[in-house]
Amino acid sequence: MRFCFIFLSFFLCSCVPNENKSSIKSKNNQDAISLISAKIKNDITNNVLYIERAKINIEKNRNREALKDLMTANSLDSTVGENHFLLGDVLLGLVKSPEERMTPKEAINNLKMASNYFYNSKNYGYKLALSYKNAGETHMFLGISDTTDNKSVELNRSTQLLLESIRVDATNPHTFILLGYVYFQKEMIEEAKNCFNKSIELNPNNEEAYLQLGNLHFSKQDFDSSIISYKKVLNINPENRLAWNNLGSSYKLNGEFSNSQEAFHKIIDFGIKDKFFIDANYNLALMFIEDLKDYRNALNNYLIEIIRVNSNHYLALYQIAFCYESLGDVRNAEEYYRRTLEIKPNLELARNRLEKIISDNKKYK
Repeated sequence: MRFCFIFLSFFLCSCVPNENKSSIKSKNNQDAISLISAKIKNDITNNVLYIERAKINIEKNRNREALKDLMTANSLDSTVGENHFLLGDVLLGLVKSPEERMTPKEAINNLKMASNYFYNSKNYGYKLALSYKNAGETHMFLGISDTTDNKSVELNRSTQLLLESIRVDATNPHTFILLGYVYFQKEMIEEAKNCFNKSIELNPNNEEAYLQLGNLHFSKQDFDSSIISYKKVLNINPENRLAWNNLGSSYKLNGEFSNSQEAFHKIIDFGIKDKFFIDANYNLALMFIEDLKDYRNALNNYLIEIIRVNSNHYLALYQIAFCYESLGDVRNAEEYYRRTLEIKPNLELARNRLEKIISDNKKYK
């Protein structure tokens, strides 16, 4: 079963922008960049101009361009708190962006640099609560990184910074979500739960807080409670596919197969053929294989859909082989076990089943 147990600092939603407004805004931004660029040519040592151009690029999600200008501005004057804050924010944003595809080493280096910039921002008295919060977030990511050797140290540092942010400003719901997640990682379950609930108290339409609360209940196998939390997410945002996925997993483990199927089918109905689509089909296939023993349904309706999107999905290929074997179609089972092993040669389960099929066939020849 594929359960998506991840931290979100953004919401999974689908929206259609107003194209006219978007194009006008883009044109205005471009005009502003051209204007500032012309001013920079005439005054290349003016750090304020570089910061202003960076802000426009940040608004346009051109973080790499913004980073260059902010670095230049910082080299001209390293005493500007706003510039340090923006540098930290851009570096943190790059780490969190799935489009960047950083190596773990690159991500850790960027997080460490971002943390230093937020400390500098705090020291210059710029946006104290947010500087503490964002520094705490960088240490949170360092703490949950698979490559760090100092998980507890980083998470404790994150806790301290987030608590300091709350001391300065206790009205930011996202700070409580971050702190709740850190407590969750530290297995301080009641403290985590209190933080998520506090975030909801500050913002009743806080889908991310409900999502994390659902994940917390799921981790403790309290599926009745996780179902309630995921439903609240979906009442706020019916297009949150992560919530549909985790709701489907909760229903399945709670033995509510019909409701589980309905939740996973909601993801398929969106028609977006990405990881969520693949996982929904895979979860449905496993349900029909493991729980309902309906191998033909799993094969014809779900596993085949996965292969259409990703022909190298070795788990789906293995399950196809297993379904054919269970249905007595030894020839196709052998073919798909071989295809599985071409992609995943060290998958012993597939190798063992293939060897058994070959051995059994020899007995009857």
